[in-house]
Amino acid sequence: RANDPELVNTLITRKFAGRTMAYDTKFEAAINALTPEQVNAAVKKYLDPTKLTIVRAGDFKNKPPVKATP
Repeated sequence: RANDPELVNTLITRKFAGRTMAYDTKFEAAINALTPEQVNAAVKKYLDPTKLTIVRAGDFKNKPPVKATP
């Protein structure tokens, strides 16, 4: 919502979904109301660390390698 092109895109997307910006307000309030315990429970329920893939890309010539943590 910080710039006009993004706001126009958001408004168009909401129009096609049959929603208004009030949906965003309600959604953001629900996210802000979550406790760390609720977030952690959802992560444990839906994410399997053994199935995650971490990819690093870039120029790492002058940087030491980073060790993956389990």
